Amino acid sequence: MKHAHSGTRRSVGSIASLALLAGGIAVLASPAPAQAATTTIDHAELRWDLNQESTGGAFAPGTWNLFSAGRLHDPGAGSQTLTVSDRGATWTNGRPAGWSASEGNVTIEDKQADGSYAPTTWQGTRTNAAGQTVNAGATLSENVVSFANGTGTVDPATDTGTISWDGDFTVVYYSGMSFFHVSDPELSVTDGNGTLTATLSGYGSQMGDQSQWSALPATEVTLADLTGVDLTTSGLTVTPDYLGVTVDTAPGTTPQSTADPTTSGSFPQSFIDFQEAVGTASYWYSSGGSVDARKVATPLSVAWAPRVTVTRTTLLPTGEQEVTVEGTGFDPALATGTRPPLAGKPGGAYIAFGRYADVWRPSAGAPSTARVNQGGAGLRWAVRAEDVAALGSQASSAVVLDPDGSFTATLVVDKAAMDAAATSGNYGIYTYPGSGATQALYETFTPIRFADSAATVEVDAPAVVFGDDQLVTVDVTGSGSGTVTLREGEAVLGRASLDSGAAVLRLRRPGAGARHLSVTYSGDPATAGATTTTTATVAKAVPAMTVRAQGATAPEPVSVSVALPAAATGVVSLAEGATALGSADIVGGTAELAVGGLAVGPHTLTATYAGDRNHEAGTATTTVTVTAPAPAPVPAPVPTPTPTPVPQPGTLGGPAKGIATLTWGSRPRAGKRGTAVVTVSELATGRATVLVRTAKGKRVASLKVRIKAGTVRARLPKLPAGRYSLVAKVPGNDAVGKAKVTRTFRVK
Repeated sequence: MKHAHSGTRRSVGSIASLALLAGGIAVLASPAPAQAATTTIDHAELRWDLNQESTGGAFAPGTWNLFSAGRLHDPGAGSQTLTVSDRGATWTNGRPAGWSASEGNVTIEDKQADGSYAPTTWQGTRTNAAGQTVNAGATLSENVVSFANGTGTVDPATDTGTISWDGDFTVVYYSGMSFFHVSDPELSVTDGNGTLTATLSGYGSQMGDQSQWSALPATEVTLADLTGVDLTTSGLTVTPDYLGVTVDTAPGTTPQSTADPTTSGSFPQSFIDFQEAVGTASYWYSSGGSVDARKVATPLSVAWAPRVTVTRTTLLPTGEQEVTVEGTGFDPALATGTRPPLAGKPGGAYIAFGRYADVWRPSAGAPSTARVNQGGAGLRWAVRAEDVAALGSQASSAVVLDPDGSFTATLVVDKAAMDAAATSGNYGIYTYPGSGATQALYETFTPIRFADSAATVEVDAPAVVFGDDQLVTVDVTGSGSGTVTLREGEAVLGRASLDSGAAVLRLRRPGAGARHLSVTYSGDPATAGATTTTTATVAKAVPAMTVRAQGATAPEPVSVSVALPAAATGVVSLAEGATALGSADIVGGTAELAVGGLAVGPHTLTATYAGDRNHEAGTATTTVTVTAPAPAPVPAPVPTPTPTPVPQPGTLGGPAKGIATLTWGSRPRAGKRGTAVVTVSELATGRATVLVRTAKGKRVASLKVRIKAGTVRARLPKLPAGRYSLVAKVPGNDAVGKAKVTRTFRVK
């Protein structure tokens, strides 16, 4: 059986506006006043499992389809799968993979035996709530992708709005033989019709040739077309268009089948176009196969109803214990008081520890006797800051309800005091409207359990060097289940469910320095939660540093290029011995300098990097030679003037034809500038024109270069790898005719 998770969960009781439907999530909006104006949303949650195919077993033996929070790392080759023995931390070829249940705003949640959802474990990606292993038939993992903290505006009166989320998740097929990333989804709805778009990236593969593996460019696509969207004051649920949708498929690929109207259809065209490059397009449209029914898009939901999180939900049965309650979405305008002291004003919300009857909600007509609170420090009242004074003697229990509907309250829970006040009822943290207001959306229930013992939490975060991921391992003694939350100050860095009393959280490329982390264990039905702290150290990276310089002919400047890691920032300075020659900013891991005034002969140049917050200082040297210019030509004896012959019919007088040759001062390489040297007559003057074109004739650069002592030195721009042609045109004068030289070349 899969572990029963505890900690903060979603259930029918804890989030009144959410209920699970087969294959998706539905929002059950309690009666609320119609909203007639645009409302700003800053805490929306998007939940979707795409389709049943994405959470089921795959046909390759031992593989299955799953989700990962964040972006899985590149295995560097095709036909790789996530390693089961280390819970998806590496690929079968040993490269880092980084499977994770939670990263940033994204959490992969798993349905539990009691119907609630909690962050999945690695095992939870391949078993359902009953502990059955997923297969290519009907058994699914029941995993759902959750995007939190969506922001935007909505107008339920016109079914119009836009909400966007920040974060990434990875859709993994065949345990990793094929996968793609989904980033930063955005929902846009106008008059009940809309789209869910996102940026897709990943890697291309082929089932017929699994050695194929190539990075795909980030591409914005439509994940879902939506019609008949009903925006309520608390969210929406909609099934994306699929059945009856037809798409164009690429030549040579599996065509779409429309024979069965109960399963034929497709995800949007732009999504299918991207999947053609991934190599799994036919998993997203009907192809006439046996699993076409699993490809159909499942319902997605977006909810922004009020919600509550409680720092600890399993406590010891004796003594006073503090818990922190955070609420979001308690829009003050949704609950207007009907009795003093806030009659006619936003009534705010009570936050209480109590023992309540099974039927306790004011909106359902339950009497006040159904709600017995501990009172004292176990009861708080969230009201607007300007209304605190109106509470009079109750002001000491007030906490501020911000205009955005958020609050933070600390309650003191004392089981003995609660039991003295009530001998029956469900222990929990409850919220409901204050001052007689009626608003079902404000009514939430988070169960509190009293355990037999406290857990011991140990944390190990081995030191790493900047550029590497840092693994934080949490071991909980006294319990094998529950959730751990990793924080740095107030920021949540990740959450994970315990698997056999342990959890591993991954910090993606943390910055150098000492990070002071706290780990909170939520507890389980038999064990109280606990918090511990640790310091995670990240050392500065020693930068790989390379300096290159191109020789020059005096008095031309020497070009110097200093390469550093792409993440390096700051300035590189250049010197020869004690003589400073200049400095340059690092842009994209490279600093470019031009040094003039160097004497003829060899020079040893030293580049110095001062370092930054993530990199140590470093130096690198190179030797470059400045050559003397060619000697000036010796003037020829001036001949005795002779009469200029008159051109005879059929002849043409004038200067001799010019001649030009081309050599490389330094051959261009991919991303590195080269120098073309064109030798012409020493009698040539003016400026030469140097053109660079691609192999298809597209102009890349046009340079005007002064002719000096019979030489044209053209500094070419940085060019990507490929074939090019170079044309140098030299103008004529009274002494020498014009010249032209053409050269094709390849940049490697």
